[in-house]
Amino acid sequence: MAQIVGASQYTDRRKGCSRRASATCNLACERVAAGSDMAGLVAAERLALRLTHALCCVLALLVVTAVRQLQEGAWEIDLRLWFVFLPLFSLLMPVRGYAGFANTRLVGTLRAISALINALVTVSGLQALLYLSGMPVMEPVFVLLLMLVHSAFCLAGRTLLGRVMRRRVRRIRLIIVGAGEQGIATARDIAANEPDVEVIGFVDDRQTRLDLDSLPAPLLGKAVDLAWQSHCADGVVIALPGGAGERIRALTAMLRDGFSSVYLASELPVLQSSVTSRSHVGPHNLRLLGMSSLPLEARIAKRLFDMVFSTLALLAFLPVGLVIAVLIKLESPGPVLFTQLRHGLGRRLFKVYKFRSMAHAPDATGDGIRLTERGDSRVTRLGALLRRTSLDEFPQFFNVLLGQMSVVGPRPHPPGVKAGDRIYEEVVDAFAERYKVSPGITGWAQINGYRGNTFTEEDLTGRFAYDIEYIQNWSLELDVWIVLKTAFGGFKGENAF
Repeated sequence: MAQIVGASQYTDRRKGCSRRASATCNLACERVAAGSDMAGLVAAERLALRLTHALCCVLALLVVTAVRQLQEGAWEIDLRLWFVFLPLFSLLMPVRGYAGFANTRLVGTLRAISALINALVTVSGLQALLYLSGMPVMEPVFVLLLMLVHSAFCLAGRTLLGRVMRRRVRRIRLIIVGAGEQGIATARDIAANEPDVEVIGFVDDRQTRLDLDSLPAPLLGKAVDLAWQSHCADGVVIALPGGAGERIRALTAMLRDGFSSVYLASELPVLQSSVTSRSHVGPHNLRLLGMSSLPLEARIAKRLFDMVFSTLALLAFLPVGLVIAVLIKLESPGPVLFTQLRHGLGRRLFKVYKFRSMAHAPDATGDGIRLTERGDSRVTRLGALLRRTSLDEFPQFFNVLLGQMSVVGPRPHPPGVKAGDRIYEEVVDAFAERYKVSPGITGWAQINGYRGNTFTEEDLTGRFAYDIEYIQNWSLELDVWIVLKTAFGGFKGENAF
């Protein structure tokens, strides 16, 4: 293949891409879209869902108005404003598909939470608008009724629309860079082992030397045409020989901002032997190289949620926290809080706060990290209870307010900690992808059984897979669901001691 161009050269070449190449790219996308749920279909579906939400909002207003008239008579407010602005607010609320989750029960739960959040924001926003403009607002009981009816109608409307459109399960769409022997073998390996993954096409600069009839998917263009395909695919697979290290690194740096995930295909002998490394995350025999970070609006929404929730949690927990602090001082000498350096966003180090659960050792050298074991003599009696119930983690809400952590995210770890006999980065090559979001007090891995220490490499790779799934499928409702699962069932775990 030709040498990959730099970022500035890439932009210039993209602008100068021939009409023929552009037409080829667009035609390939159209061909793919005709056979699967592609970007155009998804966009049309979400527009229909937004219109359905607005219609459901009008129906909810009619129901609440009828109830009000039966109870107390006519409204004192101008209903024309409500019937104009409330559906408009509802139309602007986000609609998500949750295609990254195969669990239909989880998808249904996230949709219900999304409907409640959208109804809360919609009605509260209009209430605030009316209040600021000096107009009468709706009584709290009818605000609650409107939100519940609105949420129920939106869920019902979404279900009905899905049946009408006969929606299929959306498959993960990948583009393979490299249409040679390794790329073809990778596509066939995915087709044979990954029913939820679809290769929508190839990208290769050596088009004159390719046998197009042998390709199991269409040729979409050259490497410079990949930007045209970012709206059609969920990720890119780099299927180049190991000797093309510099080109692979350049492609990875260029593609990770445009695509949700960038993978590296295994070498051909590995594909033929169907051997999968434990550090691989994602489709069969593909190693994760890079992911795009959360978009700006997602980071803002997540930060607002963190600040509000942490403030409320600290205020509610303050009396209990004071009691725990007194008990810690009475049981053993030493500080109430324990601090330790942990890796945060962008792998920056910060001091994490916890209630001290072990006997204070001021003379400890700090060389190496020793994980807590079952029956560890260093843990105090009160500390054992705090660790088992996760109450020792509550001071980390101060880390959240300081912007060092998030309420939900991958758990932070200290430098040099090991899984088995190797440090984390040696076990999982793509471990740095966890640093694309702030670490959390709780996380998707923790509520799925990976709470506590990582004594084996399997513990780490299992936790890492859930962390990546969380980052790739983040939503506000997913954070809410994880918080609820943590509060009502997250204080369990075999490694919590």
